[in-house]
Amino acid sequence: MDQKHVDVNINRVVPTPEDRSYAEWFAWAKRGGAPVNACHAAAQAAFAALSSGKDVSAAAQIAAAAMGSPPQSVDAGRQTYCAWFALANIDLNLDQARAHLFATAALHAIDRGADAKGAHSAGLEAAGIR
Repeated sequence: MDQKHVDVNINRVVPTPEDRSYAEWFAWAKRGGAPVNACHAAAQAAFAALSSGKDVSAAAQIAAAAMGSPPQSVDAGRQTYCAWFALANIDLNLDQARAHLFATAALHAIDRGADAKGAHSAGLEAAGIR
């Protein structure tokens, strides 16, 4: 099957440390079967809770409660990074460190003009699977 290039218009360096933390919370929600908007709402709530000094347990409770609310706007770079990270962490069962390697390589491959298949291959190679 032919893959088309996906133009995501990323206008900043991705991933930042914040993107990485946000993606971990996004995947936490996604692992429970939540839809994408609920995952973003959870990640945003957890991120805000941790930034205000709450501990991880409180952040998880706040994130779970936020899943029913609509998320704030999420830029294309963060959305794309979250999607690749979740794929690696959940679907491929990679630990967080390798999932971050996978997502970063996939995103950079897309930036260089790769299609989804090429980005996936780049992610696998970066994670040490190929």
